[in-house]
Amino acid sequence: MMLTVAALSGALSAALSAAAAAQETTGTITGIATDQTGGALPGVAVTVKNTDTGIARTIVTNEAGFYTASLLPIGQYEVTFELQGFQSVTLRNVVLHVNDRLQLDARLAVGGVAESVDVAAGRTLVQPIAALQSTMTSTQVKELPLNNRNFVQLATLAPGVSSDLSDEVGVGLTSTVSISINGARRNAVNWLVDGVSDVDVGSNITLLSTPSLESIEEFKIITNGYQAEWPRSGGGIVNVVTKSGSSRYSGSGYEFLRSDKLNANAFFRNLNPDPAINSQPAPLKYNNFGGTVGGPVVPSKMFFFFSEELRRITRAPTTLTANTFDPAWLTDPTNANYVPPALRDPNALKLLSLFPAPNVTGRLQFLSTQPTIQNTRQEVARVDYDLNANYRITGRYSHDNSFTEEPGGLFLALAVPNVATTDTNVPGQVAAAILRSTHGSSKLNELQFQFSSNTIADQNVSGDRNLRSSLGLNIPDVFPGNDLGVMPLVAITGLSTIGANQLFRIEYRNYTFTDSFTWQRGAHGFKFGGLTTFERKNENAANVTQGSFSIGQGGGHTAFYNFLSGNGDASCGNACTYTEAQRDVTEHLRFNRYEMFAQDSWKPRPNVTVDYGVRYALYPPVTDTNNTLTNFLPSRFDPAKAPTCANAACTTIVTGTGDPLNGIIV
Repeated sequence: MMLTVAALSGALSAALSAAAAAQETTGTITGIATDQTGGALPGVAVTVKNTDTGIARTIVTNEAGFYTASLLPIGQYEVTFELQGFQSVTLRNVVLHVNDRLQLDARLAVGGVAESVDVAAGRTLVQPIAALQSTMTSTQVKELPLNNRNFVQLATLAPGVSSDLSDEVGVGLTSTVSISINGARRNAVNWLVDGVSDVDVGSNITLLSTPSLESIEEFKIITNGYQAEWPRSGGGIVNVVTKSGSSRYSGSGYEFLRSDKLNANAFFRNLNPDPAINSQPAPLKYNNFGGTVGGPVVPSKMFFFFSEELRRITRAPTTLTANTFDPAWLTDPTNANYVPPALRDPNALKLLSLFPAPNVTGRLQFLSTQPTIQNTRQEVARVDYDLNANYRITGRYSHDNSFTEEPGGLFLALAVPNVATTDTNVPGQVAAAILRSTHGSSKLNELQFQFSSNTIADQNVSGDRNLRSSLGLNIPDVFPGNDLGVMPLVAITGLSTIGANQLFRIEYRNYTFTDSFTWQRGAHGFKFGGLTTFERKNENAANVTQGSFSIGQGGGHTAFYNFLSGNGDASCGNACTYTEAQRDVTEHLRFNRYEMFAQDSWKPRPNVTVDYGVRYALYPPVTDTNNTLTNFLPSRFDPAKAPTCANAACTTIVTGTGDPLNGIIV
């Protein structure tokens, strides 16, 4: 259970202070209407019109002359003030960004009903909000030179952000967002797309969906001073708002190309003595293309937007990747690695056939040319529908699918190709349905359902090259229930690891319901709300049930000698080990979250804002539907149940002795 108090302060300032933030995907326009003497004007009709869609909302100033228009979609507005007996005032070119709280005051002069005053509001507007934030518009997002055209790199432009992102931020399985805000842990950053959580719970630094740059209307990062309404924000907030349709049809198409035909050779390739390497750059084909379309479905009522982006990437390794054995080790009796034929282990000889022959000279003797292939597709669809002046519905859905072929296996990255090659599909989804409603001129409500998910599933595509039956291996499993049928991992000091990897199957689902209510009462802007989240994560541990050999130098012999001779007994010592997991456990985790908040933005004077709020979060314990979670309890450990060692070094134990689960509660 956790209690969070957010922005509980009375930080009075002659200019501004922290105020309640707008909803995650919207903004707020607020202010005061006065006469020429500075007296408050109640009953002024304030019309806020979105010039992109033509949709308008009218609110009325209260007895203190205050007004607040909340839950406004981002975009360009004009604000008109009207009161019988006074000249109307219209403020034009008002640009509202996500999470903005713009203060637009108007001073009305006595005059006829038909008289009006137009004011250009293109100047920098006052925001009575103390949150430290950086905003980038769609134009900036598209025109900034981003390597790999990934929006994540925009976060590094904000103050207080440090990053160890790679040169190319990936998509799909490789969409790791490794940034820190103000020194907080990188997994403490809350990544949102249209207010919906976009984080894979597990790594907590991988995105479920990576919107294309052409689909982004705004990118905002809040580094400090955020209000009580923001959940899960210990290390800052990154909020992406996608585009919506307008009253005019529009679209775009694009293609970005990278190719080795346009590249210079890399520095270390130029140094390589092999002409096949130093004469040309590494193979690369990188195509990034897509398009957008948007416009009205029903003029002034319903609008749509759709974007699709595809990537086709084929690249080969750019450095020497593998260390294979020298064939002379098998024929030269004077070499320390030489093993007489009579002493060579049959299983080792069969495994040795998987090592490639050297094709370059140097410390690493094998250069892999098998490419890594990544194909991705990303779509964003959005519909906004104004039922009437009081109700607006927004539906949004994004879908990513990333296919990757890894020559060295998923997460294994073996240097020897065609042994553990895997194909991996990673579909991700982020969706939201939002109902915004106004109740009179002072009350607003936002009800939202959110869904996000991803799946990681890989399969072995090396054919039968790593099957025990095809290789003719006679290496029995320690645990007969492990029937994967693939070869074990073999790590030999001085050589590259070979073997088959354990396959992954990961599923994540997030269902969230949120509701917030805004009430402008006098000089107070109250906001209350909460959320309920149901999350589930099914994930196998990918334990090494196929077994793993680790063979080093020991017993007076080299690691290669110990491998080829099968010298894995006590004479090799701890340098030669074999491990095997009892089973590959799949966890079916269920975890919920319940949060509530209340906050107030109080204006005791027109130029003073006091903000205070509180947020309460309840995190019940994580449960497993199959009760597979385990832990070690020292109080349950009994020394009398310890296994018996077979030798002084305890490199082996006496079979059948002791309790292997001693102290472990399953």
